[in-house]
Amino acid sequence: MFWRSHATALDRNHTLAIALQGGGAYGAFTWGVLDRLLAEDDVFPRAISGASAGAVNAVLIAWGMLEGGRDGARAALRRFWSEIGRTALMSPLGLPGADLRLDIWTRLFSPSQLNPLNLNPLRDILSAMIDFEALRASGEIALFLSATDVATGEPRVFREQAVSLDVLMASSCLPSMTQAVEIDGRSYWDGGFSANPPILPMVLETDCRTLLVVKLTPDEEPNLPTQAADIMARLRRILVNGSLQRDLSALQEMGTLLRRSALPSGDLRRIRDLAVRQVSIDHRFFSGSQDSAMSPRPEMLDRLFDAGVAAAELLIAQERAAAELGVTAGGA
Repeated sequence: MFWRSHATALDRNHTLAIALQGGGAYGAFTWGVLDRLLAEDDVFPRAISGASAGAVNAVLIAWGMLEGGRDGARAALRRFWSEIGRTALMSPLGLPGADLRLDIWTRLFSPSQLNPLNLNPLRDILSAMIDFEALRASGEIALFLSATDVATGEPRVFREQAVSLDVLMASSCLPSMTQAVEIDGRSYWDGGFSANPPILPMVLETDCRTLLVVKLTPDEEPNLPTQAADIMARLRRILVNGSLQRDLSALQEMGTLLRRSALPSGDLRRIRDLAVRQVSIDHRFFSGSQDSAMSPRPEMLDRLFDAGVAAAELLIAQERAAAELGVTAGGA
């Protein structure tokens, strides 16, 4: 097979790290990307970072790998997103106009008023799927999962030795929907507010030579929003994308400085030559669409999955073509 006979940046020998943005139900796009990549024998992530839905996808890969290798990881992702779709069908959020009513309710009432028992179907699904104690003991894949400290606004990055159901709930805690999650005496909200996803810690603390970023914010949205709801949605995407752009810019600047200096050694050379790849969701998922990050209908998840598979297929084709030409692409 061509993939095996020509080294690419996604080959296991390049020590691949994957960074997964959060974005609620749009995380099904990431599922499609990961499913297609895991179908390749030579693609194996040694480290994964994630926020919110990205953190959930990261843990599902790690747990699935522990249970049954890459096929186990693909099965775990499929089972989770299928459960999410089935849950949405039974939820009032799946009814016409529910998104608008929910938006109004969350502006008027706090989570403790709307949901005093703090019920969360996501917790139930993940609790039934994952043995967190076994996952903490394995440590095969380095994990970097972010949550936002409510008191300071600073990100906290949880590593694989600390992964738990509460950590995932903290990383995906939308303050308008669910109550803050307390861990070690601190209260946490969604990791997407502060590190979406955490990239620099993963690059600096592992020996990764390739970084693949899966974005749930489009690279560009050419249409100008004019309606109030569209303006607010665009603003939210710009804000939650800010930390990622800062991290990528920092990596680029570091690489530029290192290339100007005398030949660095060890980790400095690795960071200088780091290959960065990005896969981004298409802006059309946010243009005049009835889709919502808060109401993951099965048909929406299927379209997102298919789009993720197609995006990963394009990336693989590009990597194969570059390998065939003997191109070594590096830098941020």
